Amino acid sequence: MSAQEKRRAIINQQVRPGMNRLEVESALGRPDRISTTNTATRYHYNLKRGRSSLVVLDEKGCVKG
Repeated sequence: MSAQEKRRAIINQQVRPGMNRLEVESALGRPDRISTTNTATRYHYNLKRGRSSLVVLDEKGCVKG
């Protein structure tokens, strides 16, 4: 993913595979809850109208595809 594609995704509040933790937080803000397992970190976001979103980061801190 190029820098321009990452920048465009952040502006549009989208998360793409390969983005790192800081890029995810730039796009979506601080997560409402963080949970971790041995190999992954999960960012939980509570969205509007009772909806939620989950972003899974691998052990290197990048979004899994």
